[in-house]
Amino acid sequence: MIRSTSALLALLGMASSSMAASAPSVSTVPAIPELGPKSAPLDILRCERNYEYRHKVLPCDSPVAADGEGLRPLLETVPAARAELEIYQSNRRSLGLTAYTGMAGLLVAVLGPRLIEERKGKNVAITVGLSLTLGSLAFGKSRLAVNEAHLDRAVSHFNDAHPEDPITLLQPGAPRPAPLPTPLSGGP
Repeated sequence: MIRSTSALLALLGMASSSMAASAPSVSTVPAIPELGPKSAPLDILRCERNYEYRHKVLPCDSPVAADGEGLRPLLETVPAARAELEIYQSNRRSLGLTAYTGMAGLLVAVLGPRLIEERKGKNVAITVGLSLTLGSLAFGKSRLAVNEAHLDRAVSHFNDAHPEDPITLLQPGAPRPAPLPTPLSGGP
């Protein structure tokens, strides 16, 4: 056993020395491959909203949420616009409760029948749970639609204060408009 181990180590030593002798004296380092995707992955759940200001298309929302935070630097100069933006953001944050209510309804609809033994109680649990879920979904969607009016009013207040330099909110999912040609400076 000892002889075979030493013979094996000797063979490995000869193989590594022969490989080192045949390698070129100048080592070439291969180029490091680019890691990750070439472009950002498409997030199908995210809705990107943009606005146009001074012929540039800019994001309306922060990278975290649809909160209109991208408009804040412009709307800060007009107090009425800033107030409408803050109402918009406050209402969006308060809608988190509807998500919890909907989830509680789903839990009642799914777990209630497993915990209740009588048939009538099971039907009541399913009905109450699904009603709670559907009600919170309907309330949340209608509240979001009404809340968008605050963002529209914020932009309207800004545009009233700066009619020469307005903001245009672009529809979500709409293709970005082609940039307008800039006038050439200097004359004939």
